[in-house]
Amino acid sequence: MRSAGSDGQPDGTDGPKVGVYLGNEEALDPWESWFGRPVDYYSFDVPTSGWDKYLVENMPFEVPIEPIASDRDVAVTVKMFPPDATTLNAVAAGEHAERHREFARSLITHGMSGATVRINHEMNGQWSYGGAVGRPEVFIQGWKQVVEAMNDIDGAAFEYMWAPHIGRVDMNPTDAYPGDEWVDQIGLTVYDKNQQYFPSECDDACVRERREETWRHLVNQEFGLDYWAEFARDHGKPLAFPEYGVAARNWDYQAGGGDNPMFFRRFAKWMEANDDVVAWHNVWSFVAGPHFIGPTRLHVSDQYEPHPDASQTFRELFGVR
Repeated sequence: MRSAGSDGQPDGTDGPKVGVYLGNEEALDPWESWFGRPVDYYSFDVPTSGWDKYLVENMPFEVPIEPIASDRDVAVTVKMFPPDATTLNAVAAGEHAERHREFARSLITHGMSGATVRINHEMNGQWSYGGAVGRPEVFIQGWKQVVEAMNDIDGAAFEYMWAPHIGRVDMNPTDAYPGDEWVDQIGLTVYDKNQQYFPSECDDACVRERREETWRHLVNQEFGLDYWAEFARDHGKPLAFPEYGVAARNWDYQAGGGDNPMFFRRFAKWMEANDDVVAWHNVWSFVAGPHFIGPTRLHVSDQYEPHPDASQTFRELFGVR
């Protein structure tokens, strides 16, 4: 992990690898120019509108993905199946193995044979279709079918990431762990959000305290950051954060901490303290979304505010000064 500077923050560019999700490949060059260096990981989602979108050639990239993948590691988020196409039980029974082989072939053909594949993330939340709530055994069997099918293809060198949402949410997430022989990396979704986040009438001191309280909860809650660091160590797996970041105050059903640079400072220190197990982190910076980190000119949302202070802190911590 990078050494700490005089302000207690990491210096330089050593330490865990850094990635970004933008949801727009055309934004990568200007984002990296702002960041000061190329990212180590580039992240994208497989669309869920049909099996045809599980082929790279049919995915709606703004620019070709091959040049991006040739210079960076790639993290691919994929559901086991499109929601209107079939069921988890059918996947678990092996009925769609050829679909998953086709997906693997397509990744390999387009230069992503060694991609990190995050399969059915956040499986411990009821919002995650195809997830594990109420059916962890079926989820595990489906996971194994997908991994076996993808590994059938010549040239496959994928890393498979098992990635719950932080916290218990709607189940004990470890009940859905497929086993060490089926998982290469442990991943977490982590956002600076809290159902009881500070109200609008908070003064500055109140805001600071609520942000600190939320951070402590992220670390110490049941199935919090400290738990997952130990879980990864116990299972001999690297820990990564394929989806994390700040969240707009008006985001969805849980308020976010807004433009909160403290979140990234605390996260950097926590990763430094756990540098034996943390491998990489990928800031979720959808250009039209509530988590944007980057130059304000790239943020295209009318609904959510940008986060200029948190963005500057992220760049200072993990980019090139």
